[in-house]
Amino acid sequence: MFKRKRIDQLHINSTFVVPDKKEALSYVLLDKRFLHVGDIINFNLYFKRELTQMSLFLQSDTVIDQAQKQRLQQVEQIFASNSEYHKYEIFVESRLQNLLHDTSLTMDEKTEIIYTSSTKLTHSLYDNPDALENSQRSEKIVTPILQSIIYNDYTVASYMKIIEHDYYTHTHSLNVSIYTLCLGAELGLKEEELISLGRAGLLHDLGKSKIKYEVINKNGVLSQEEFQEMKKHSSFGYDAALNIGIDDKDILDGIRHHHEKLDGKGYPDGLKAHEISLFPRIIGICDIFDALTTKRSYKESMHSFNALQIMKLEMNTHLDMNILDVFIKMLHE
Repeated sequence: MFKRKRIDQLHINSTFVVPDKKEALSYVLLDKRFLHVGDIINFNLYFKRELTQMSLFLQSDTVIDQAQKQRLQQVEQIFASNSEYHKYEIFVESRLQNLLHDTSLTMDEKTEIIYTSSTKLTHSLYDNPDALENSQRSEKIVTPILQSIIYNDYTVASYMKIIEHDYYTHTHSLNVSIYTLCLGAELGLKEEELISLGRAGLLHDLGKSKIKYEVINKNGVLSQEEFQEMKKHSSFGYDAALNIGIDDKDILDGIRHHHEKLDGKGYPDGLKAHEISLFPRIIGICDIFDALTTKRSYKESMHSFNALQIMKLEMNTHLDMNILDVFIKMLHE
């Protein structure tokens, strides 16, 4: 089953048990900018000595000292094994909470790190939507984004420059969360409300995990039958949120009702006007905007001006126009 193989560590020779070729570990690229002097890492770090050979850079449960930090800067890329990647994700979640205080990085660099890392964390969350820890993880993803928005006026523009415009469920959900946080801040929501709003935006499509793969990833317009199947995702997401322990009514409303329309022609409950609370009104606008401005397999991305024009002129009976006006103003400031 396993063979003993000597793995090179910079200036250190260590022997480890590693899988044979049939059970070879896969490796995941890490962001070196998260690794600082004094950090204790509970996962092995690897680097590529040759194109096909991984070598141990730093062993698990080691404190990074100044010399190791200098060697990190000399190594082009650093990796963790796929089997230990979850440990790295937990490390990143913790690191993101303090990233804004890192004086060695510009605001653009910080927003890029937050967005890139949060994209991967959101992907992991959507890969395992029923995990009980997702309720807490959603808050850990949203909090550094919100802090960056609240404490720096330039952050909104910084995020707008780097938002991914190729559509995937996890990137779309992160984008919607960012838009909702920016819009909620513009509307004057309190920080506690914004955390809940951002979490609702992040989790609004959680129910898509219950929809058939071929429907979610269809290369073209859905048939009527497929659309009826797709419409179930908001109620599925509501149930999934309840199952992972979310009991905040505002978050649950945002997830269940983000496809409701003011004229009562939305789903799943056909709510009208005042029956639709604030969170789904905000998320609905951000959801449509991101869907229009991202590229799909069957359509190109739409310029933001054209998307907003469609929303303003063709969806005026569906969306809250007062909130949409604030959203437009926010994007163009």
